Amino acid sequence: MKNFYGGMTIMSIQKTKGISQERRERAFQEALTYQQFINSAKVNVDRLQLNFEQYTLSEQELAYFEGLSGQVNVLVLAHDWCGDVVANLPLFGKIEHETGKLKLHILLRDPDNQDIAAAYLHEDGRNHIPTYVFFNGAGEELGLFIERPDQITDLSSGWKEDFWNLHPEWDGRGKALSELDEDVRKSLFDYLKEQRPQAREQEKTAIIEIIRSILG
Repeated sequence: MKNFYGGMTIMSIQKTKGISQERRERAFQEALTYQQFINSAKVNVDRLQLNFEQYTLSEQELAYFEGLSGQVNVLVLAHDWCGDVVANLPLFGKIEHETGKLKLHILLRDPDNQDIAAAYLHEDGRNHIPTYVFFNGAGEELGLFIERPDQITDLSSGWKEDFWNLHPEWDGRGKALSELDEDVRKSLFDYLKEQRPQAREQEKTAIIEIIRSILG
């Protein structure tokens, strides 16, 4: 199984802990569709909808997904407040909508699905969202993608530096997000949200490469 943590490929003899067939089936039954997730969102609705509209699949990308022999189930842990969810879940929604070769099963991680999150931890030992787990038609796990591609992580580091350069009056450069004052943290998150769309095409290309690596 191929695991991608923040876009990094981790090839290992040991798989993630994973979930049982019974838990997977229950998760699929309880999950939201993409549209149900959007309809139930309390924040970032406009950004979610805009990103869905702005993502476009090339002829080559469409041909790849349409050439898959069967539908792939994707179990997703997500929340509408998460910037990475807002940025890349709409791409998965667009692929599902235009090709029918991905079937999304979206669950809110908190509070009822922490057991699933614990089964698919990031390489740092914690759970992160979004988490995408891919299954074939027989229910076998094919791979895992967490958060965002490496390229976006690298860009985010640059955007954070730009933010601090714009606000030399604020204390916080180099601090963990949890250590920032609430107002400063909110301003930083807002700034990052504003920058993310400029990398939409790059993010799409990187994620589709990850999906192709997982699915073959």
